[in-house]
Amino acid sequence: MTTEYLDLKMDFMFKQLFGHPSRKKITIAFLNDLLHRQGRDRITDVQYENTELIKAEQVGKTSRLDVLVYTSNDERINVEIQMVDQHDMPERVLYYWSKLFSSSLQTGQNYSELVPTIMISILNYPLFPHETDSFHNVFHLYEDNERFIWSPHLEFHTFDLSQFMVKWKKYRREMRAKPSAEYPWLMMLSAADYRKKTIDTSIFHELEEFAMNEQEVREAIKEWESLSANHENKVLYEARLKYLRDQLSNILGERRAGREEGREEGIKKGINKGIKEGIQKEREAVIRKMLSKGTAPDSIADMLDYPLEEIKKIQQKIENDK
Repeated sequence: MTTEYLDLKMDFMFKQLFGHPSRKKITIAFLNDLLHRQGRDRITDVQYENTELIKAEQVGKTSRLDVLVYTSNDERINVEIQMVDQHDMPERVLYYWSKLFSSSLQTGQNYSELVPTIMISILNYPLFPHETDSFHNVFHLYEDNERFIWSPHLEFHTFDLSQFMVKWKKYRREMRAKPSAEYPWLMMLSAADYRKKTIDTSIFHELEEFAMNEQEVREAIKEWESLSANHENKVLYEARLKYLRDQLSNILGERRAGREEGREEGIKKGINKGIKEGIQKEREAVIRKMLSKGTAPDSIADMLDYPLEEIKKIQQKIENDK
């Protein structure tokens, strides 16, 4: 296979494919299949929301989500993909859910106007390795003894890509005989390996078989190929990859040393090291090129998941250099 496919598990690539308005049909099909929506429950339209959350007062930082939409079913759905286990995912999901859920209520509105908020976490590692070997788990808030639900407004989904691959390799024939709706999307996310810079041809060929009968999957593969061939995307992909490698290296180093308290500092050092190696220069070069082509700063910020104020600074530099 001569065509290069960049790893969709990289959050930058994931957001490009599933978080852009021009690919809305792909996003809708992706969400319906992951959530097993059928008939009248199917999502027919989505509106993309700003993925930059309000600054948290105590920690003083701004959080960014991967894909956030408001659906035709009056729901808010956030999809996040994580390649590295940072040991805080359950708390992270709760924190993000609480902010999204509460922010849907405007001043003067009744609590009854709060909308269901669904969190989808796609992980490249097992979140609950001792509790389950399923690759898709669904969580609600239930009463302990009689199992009735507190409220349908809270719903968490976790997808473990590592466990999906274990099951796919072991029960391939059975899974092909009765494929679940999410299979082609999980195969798409699992096919490429950022570490080896390769793609699993057996997974990809099977994915192409799914695509023969599913238009949105077929369109997603074409868009994936196009995004992977884009030079600007490749530059940003490599920059993001450098950061993730530094992050992973620091996390592994902390485990060996048994010093969890140094984790945040280790990640910061990894980021600084990446910047010294030229990540920032590569990013700025891409932003300059996009600005020179007339791309609006807010569009660049959304596409690259980069602060708008930083892009405006680069724009000002260009003006000053003229």
